Amino acid sequence: MLHLMRKHAGSWMIKVVLGVIVVVFVFWGVGSYKAQRGNRIAVVNGAPIVLEEFRGVYDQLREGYQRQFGDAFDEKLAQSLNLKGQALDQLINRRLLLLEATRLNFRVTDEELLRAIEQVPAFQRDGRFHPQVYQRVLSRNRMTPEIFEENTKNDFLIEKLQSFFLGSIKVSEAEALETYKWLEEKVSLEYVVFNASAYSNIEVTSEEIETYFTKHKKTYEIPPEVKVQYLLLDFKGFEAQVKISEEEVLTYFDINKEDYGTPKKGRARHILFKVEPGAEQEKTEEARERAIDVLKKARSGTDFGKLARQYSSDPGSRTKGGDLGYFAADRMVKPFSDAAFAMKPGKISEPVRTRFGWHIIKVEEIQEAKEPVLAEVAGEIRDKLSKDAARTLAFDRTEEIYEACYGAGGISDVANANQLKVHETGFFRRNGPVKGIKEGGKFAGTAFALAENEVSEPLELSDGYYIVERIAKEPATIPDLKTVEEKVRQDLIQTRKNDLAKKDAEEFLSSLKGGAEFQKAASNQKFKAKSTVFFKRSGAIPGIGLEREIQDAAFLLSPSKPLPDAVIKGRQGYYVIRFKARQEADPKEFEIKKSEITSYLLLSKRQGAIKELLALLREKAEITVEDGFLD
Repeated sequence: MLHLMRKHAGSWMIKVVLGVIVVVFVFWGVGSYKAQRGNRIAVVNGAPIVLEEFRGVYDQLREGYQRQFGDAFDEKLAQSLNLKGQALDQLINRRLLLLEATRLNFRVTDEELLRAIEQVPAFQRDGRFHPQVYQRVLSRNRMTPEIFEENTKNDFLIEKLQSFFLGSIKVSEAEALETYKWLEEKVSLEYVVFNASAYSNIEVTSEEIETYFTKHKKTYEIPPEVKVQYLLLDFKGFEAQVKISEEEVLTYFDINKEDYGTPKKGRARHILFKVEPGAEQEKTEEARERAIDVLKKARSGTDFGKLARQYSSDPGSRTKGGDLGYFAADRMVKPFSDAAFAMKPGKISEPVRTRFGWHIIKVEEIQEAKEPVLAEVAGEIRDKLSKDAARTLAFDRTEEIYEACYGAGGISDVANANQLKVHETGFFRRNGPVKGIKEGGKFAGTAFALAENEVSEPLELSDGYYIVERIAKEPATIPDLKTVEEKVRQDLIQTRKNDLAKKDAEEFLSSLKGGAEFQKAASNQKFKAKSTVFFKRSGAIPGIGLEREIQDAAFLLSPSKPLPDAVIKGRQGYYVIRFKARQEADPKEFEIKKSEITSYLLLSKRQGAIKELLALLREKAEITVEDGFLD
């Protein structure tokens, strides 16, 4: 059932790590009518990949990046991330792994499949697999048992292939220790940053502006625009047709009961006396003694909140008098939770040891767990099921309309025959917004993927299903210089400032290599030399921020080579750095972090093994991609 079925069916995925590539498992290869129409975009060893598979993965990728980047995610960023290429790579990798699993004669028995399905909580009632619940859940997600079971088998095949290739990979203690030393090593720097904003009174002539514009015309290009017409089958319009029975409400309640209960919660204040991981016993005891001293004050009647503000090492709660708000048991580390939930409100605990240090806990309130009551949530469930059912009705109707549009080659005649309104947009760009459309970016992405007069597959947005037809396109154009002259002038001035900053930074570095003293040379150029505290290879550099190139260069420096070969471009300008000191990793901390380091290395080795396997499979495979698909 195409792209929409996948949307309703949810996302089944196995993460096969290939660098930053995640092999996404989407529902595929079930003889869709689209595949029969030859709507393929690639072929892997004779197995086709069709457009709706691609759109399912592409949409998942896009939604993931939108969650990651928020408002910063736009079409320019989407293009720079090469989402189309990523999506196609994932599908090709998926197909290669399944074909390889088949070639190696991996099998999934009926018993394995049955056992896996029976263990899915959504298919159970009172802790046991229930066939009717299984059927209802799949039906609600527009999935047949045959398709679900086929995809589950494919997931198992991939898991078995992974186990076969990755099961023998081990990490030695020597490898873990070496990696620990590399990760925990620290350096400190002296640095000067040459910021372009320090340069002012830059003048440019009309001739220079014109020359700069001529060389950088593409920068000022006005993006292409398209105009579309579309049909909207909104969800609300179908809600009046829905009737939800008491049995459906009960079934949903039974399956999702845990979503409506309230776990036991506590509200507490605490005072933390921090103990660093791996601290010597003497330091640990000192912190405990301080905790006991403050505990005596708290139990003698001194305000607990006041004591927390004065003594606590927890910056998050200290300013609130140690108040942690309401929390369930699983929200806190176990020793803390065990102590807090064993106490009565108003009581103050003995010092409690966790990995963070020693805590004094005062319980303010305990809220007992509350079992869900059907009568209290029936209305909420009915409303949800009504909305879900309306979406299903909209889905079915959209499929019918889309089939008719596909056969007719356009949407106008189909709309008239079905008494649907045809909406028409003005021209809009790939990064939106689109007037009248809430999710303009997603809508625009669909529109720009269409050829002229091509009709899109149904597009699901928050308010309904859209069927889009592109009716016109304005190509990208280069504006006249007069139109963008002020922007060109500002860009040229900024370029000049950057050039001056880089030039001065290079001269400063050259003087240091010639023997000049760092602080004095910086003062001579009226720039302030600064120093960092010790920092690791990961995370931000104190005083500088997250600058990967500076971090990489810093750890290549040493007393015998204190200066880098060249200045380094960072977010704030051009940096000249100088090695100050190095701090080796503390071997005492290794035992604490050995497990974490070993897991990190094991994952890294497995990533490398999968990468090698996929590279080998690709080398041997016959892979063809339809001409122009990735353009």
